[in-house]
Amino acid sequence: MNESDEILTRVRERGDAAFRRAALTPGMTFDDVVAAVEKALRIRLSIVPEVDTAHWGTMTGFLAYFADRREGSIHVRASDATVYSQFAASHELGHLLDDAHCSGALHERSAASPHAAPGLTTPEYEAELVAEHVAHRIARLLYASPRVAESSW
Repeated sequence: MNESDEILTRVRERGDAAFRRAALTPGMTFDDVVAAVEKALRIRLSIVPEVDTAHWGTMTGFLAYFADRREGSIHVRASDATVYSQFAASHELGHLLDDAHCSGALHERSAASPHAAPGLTTPEYEAELVAEHVAHRIARLLYASPRVAESSW
């Protein structure tokens, strides 16, 4: 097994464990998914549709988490289609559910590829892939297939 295979194996295992952590089940709505994450992590979350995003560049969402208060907020673009902003929020939920989540510092990471974002360390790259894996699992849960979600982007 080469290094890429090892990374993908770790990412799938972490992503699947993160998804299981919230006990997500078919038939849930997006609000149900957020509530399940809150329950699993014993935190309060809010999804904030941001209107003034001209300075965001390629960023589609970000997470602000305050561990001392057990609360967080996920900020998404108000101008994006609902299914797209839910996918962006699901990516951030993936970061919360991942046991190996990074420091929580706010960074703009518009790509999960080390070729597109060569400044990412391997742990950061893996954390982005785990969050993306969780977002796709949530999309399959909500929309039966990621293709349904992607077709509206």
